[in-house]
Amino acid sequence: MRERPRSEQPGGNGRRPQRSGARPPSGSRSGPPRDRDRSAESSSGEPGRPHPLLPSATRTLWSSARSQVANPALLFDRFAPEAAVFGDRTDATPRRDFLREVIAAAARLAESALAEQILARWEATVRAAGAEPFSVELEARLVTGLGAHGPLEIGFRFDRLGFPVLPGSGLKGVARAYAHLVERRDESDPDFLAVFGRVPRAGEAHEVAQAGALVFFDAYPEPGWRLELDIMNPHYPNYYAGKEPPTPWQNPTPITFLAVAPGTRYRIAVGLRQGASDSDGRLRALATEWLRKGLAQLGFGAKTTSGYGVFRSGK
Repeated sequence: MRERPRSEQPGGNGRRPQRSGARPPSGSRSGPPRDRDRSAESSSGEPGRPHPLLPSATRTLWSSARSQVANPALLFDRFAPEAAVFGDRTDATPRRDFLREVIAAAARLAESALAEQILARWEATVRAAGAEPFSVELEARLVTGLGAHGPLEIGFRFDRLGFPVLPGSGLKGVARAYAHLVERRDESDPDFLAVFGRVPRAGEAHEVAQAGALVFFDAYPEPGWRLELDIMNPHYPNYYAGKEPPTPWQNPTPITFLAVAPGTRYRIAVGLRQGASDSDGRLRALATEWLRKGLAQLGFGAKTTSGYGVFRSGK
C-alpha cells in the first residue's frame, strides 16, 4: 500500500503544496484554526455548543457525568470547554459559566465525607511531628496560583484531590517575612536562624549551611469552605501587549478568576523536623506567633497589596 503524502512532502503529482497566500479551493473554510474550531459543531451535533478539547467518545461520557464531578481540580485543569478557553464575549459568558461549574464541584467536595477524612489524616500526620494544629479565618478573599499554566491562562492552586491548600513553603515565607520586615530579625539572631536555617552566601563554604529546625505543613481548609468568582479589569490591554501607550480610549478587558471566599477557616501546623530539638516548644510557639501575625498583617497568596489573602488576627 502506498503511503499517503504528508503535507510537507511533495504531492502525488510531484509538486509541493501551495504556500500561504494562495487562494483556498472554493467552498473550503479559511482563517486560523481557532476561529474554525470555535464555530464547529459539538459531538452531539448541536452547532455552536462548547465542548472540552477531547476525543468525541470522551466528550460523550463527560456530558453525562459532569454534574456529579466532585473534584474541582480535575474539572478546572482538564475539562475546560473550548469556548471558555477563548473567554467571554458580549453575547455569551462561557468562561464564567464554566467557573460556576467548578465552584459547584468545590461545594460538593467541601460537604463530602472525604473533606472530613482528609482533615483527620492531616491532623494525625502533623501531631506525629510534634505540631499543635490551630485554625485561622480568612478576612478577605484569597487567591493563589494565578500565574500557573492551564487552559484558561488564569490559574488556581488545588491539590490533586481538589482542595485549595496553602503550601507550607508559602506559609514559611510569610512567617519569615514578618520576622524580618516587622521584627527586624535576621540570620544573626539565634532564634531566626534556628527556625528558618540559612544557605551559604557568595564565597562561603557549603558547610555553613543550616537547615531550619521546624516544618511548616501545607494548610487544609475546614469542611464547608467555598470558592467565589472574582474579576480583574485591565484598562489598557494594548499597552500590556506592547502595542501602544496607556491611552484612555482602549476597551477594558474583564478577566474572571477563582478565589477562596472570606470566612473560610484553614488548619495550620508547625512541627519539628526529624532529628531537631525543641524540648520546651519555644521555637514552635515563636514560629506560630510570627505566622499568625504575618497572615494578619502581610497576607498570603497573590494580590496582597490589593487586600487579598488577609486573615483575621487573634487566636
